[in-house]
Amino acid sequence: MAILKLLKDAPYFKGLDNQALSEIEKKGKLVEVKCGHPLLQQGDNSKDAYILLEGRLRAILEKEGEENTVLGEIGRGEVVGEMAAIFGSERNATIIAIRNSTLLRLSSVDFVDLLQGQKNSLLELSKTIVKRTNRSFVPNSQVSTVTLVPITNVSLEDFSEQLAQAVSCHTSVRLLSAEIVKQKLGGPELLADGGLLTAVLRQEEEDYKMIIYLADSKWNKWTETCLARTDKILWVADATQSPKISRLEDRIQQAILSLNHASQELVLLHPSRAQHPVGTQRWLEKRKISRHYHIARDYPGDVERLARFLTGNAIGVALSTGGMRSSVQFGILHALMEGGIPVDIIGGSSGGAFIGGIFAQITDPDEFRLAVKEAENLFKNSTKLTLPLVSLYSGNKFTQITKALSKGRNIEDLWIDFFCLSMSLVSGKLMVHQEGPLWEAIRASAAVYGVLPPLMKDGDCLVDGGLINACPTDLLGRLGTGKSIAIIASSKSGITLDAAYSPNVSGWDILLKKLNPFYHKKITPNITTNIIQSMLIASDHLQDRIYSDSSVDLFIHPPIGKIPAMDVQSTTKLYHFGYEYGCSHIEEWKKQLGLGTL
Repeated sequence: MAILKLLKDAPYFKGLDNQALSEIEKKGKLVEVKCGHPLLQQGDNSKDAYILLEGRLRAILEKEGEENTVLGEIGRGEVVGEMAAIFGSERNATIIAIRNSTLLRLSSVDFVDLLQGQKNSLLELSKTIVKRTNRSFVPNSQVSTVTLVPITNVSLEDFSEQLAQAVSCHTSVRLLSAEIVKQKLGGPELLADGGLLTAVLRQEEEDYKMIIYLADSKWNKWTETCLARTDKILWVADATQSPKISRLEDRIQQAILSLNHASQELVLLHPSRAQHPVGTQRWLEKRKISRHYHIARDYPGDVERLARFLTGNAIGVALSTGGMRSSVQFGILHALMEGGIPVDIIGGSSGGAFIGGIFAQITDPDEFRLAVKEAENLFKNSTKLTLPLVSLYSGNKFTQITKALSKGRNIEDLWIDFFCLSMSLVSGKLMVHQEGPLWEAIRASAAVYGVLPPLMKDGDCLVDGGLINACPTDLLGRLGTGKSIAIIASSKSGITLDAAYSPNVSGWDILLKKLNPFYHKKITPNITTNIIQSMLIASDHLQDRIYSDSSVDLFIHPPIGKIPAMDVQSTTKLYHFGYEYGCSHIEEWKKQLGLGTL
């Protein structure tokens, strides 16, 4: 194993000369950890640090009486156990091998000596410690090996080549199938010699940052070898075929626990983007899938999105609350799409959830203006007061609007990942919606408490998620993004009044004055404005915290001025303003995100 080469490529050891790297190799001891076995146990007092040379690890937080929480994964070349080695603290997580792994162990004394003598390594490691402390081992690091497994009658040669090409825009990559191994790496006899095959594949993994293994459509030595060496399994299926578990898939699932604990994801191949996906839940319900992708064969952008997720470069967008002012976010999203900033996952709260749900359905920039016009027409004359025992408005019209704009789709059927937030009045917890009817999720997230009735579902009572999380940037990292964008739709302005009132205000008195043609009309607050403005001001204060979130790469806060939160008439105006604002800043944003090579 070329330990020196791996250490040179690892970001933690940038700037170290060959002598220093040789010293690490000399002082370190090789450690082998079998798949499923722990390297470190939470609460242990061991102080050694480890460098992962081959394989993949998973960090797990154990809480007594609660389900374990997966904090993230650790890839080749990364350091683990550094905090205990430096600070002498207990292990704060259990680390297990999700495939057979090889590590270089350094004693705490040797590790600290290394850092004291090498400022560059200390700086890079400090960044890692801060990220892991603030973001809880966010699982967005690049995987080193991926295995494509066909689970329907589908040929993967073209798709695998397209994927390798897309990945090559981010990192060095090698596509390996049984046929490629036979033709280019040693002939048919190589596949029969397990020891020789392992040595050849290990060398390939050392020469390239990522290996894409293409498994055979049957269980054999090659398929078994691919799965034993993979960091991630991609089940690939023709979306037009039956979602039943295939014989190969069943055989792999039986063997997988002894071979590999890698995360499993699903790729559904569609003929084109002419029709939206349907029935995705049937593919997901019997499989342990951590993420799924819809890939249209006629749309290269879908394969490029998959490549970004695999390499840790996926771009996520979080949309803030904002009422009707959220329309400005729609214009900015249009500018991002046209300007070459891809959106791989989008989520939001309240008004942001509404905009994100519409955006996740769009397949062409020309659809933006049509969607805005449709939304504006639906919202006109949408208010219908009711007896205010539960809320001011019945919610019937708004429910019809969310159903109309959601087109009967489920979240899992959308082309790109979407999520939104609501709050449970039963448990008091934040609810993250990632599957099920799109209209229900949006309706729950946008149910402004007191203005619209809560969404009642499965014995729960769901209201506006912006009450707890006004702009869910914190969820983007947990969902696998490498770069995060926050789009804020607040105006930082209050309501306008031209009348003074005593502490006791009579609604009847205000009504009679409004009806009196001889009385000078004055601007007075109404109950809807009061409730929504109070919530938006609270949301603004919550959003202020976002600016201290080091995980957000780009903040977009267009200066929309004093536009009321419920001003339906400003929908199109705000959309156009957001689009123009986005177009004028797009190049600046691309530089800020480091997207020159995408």
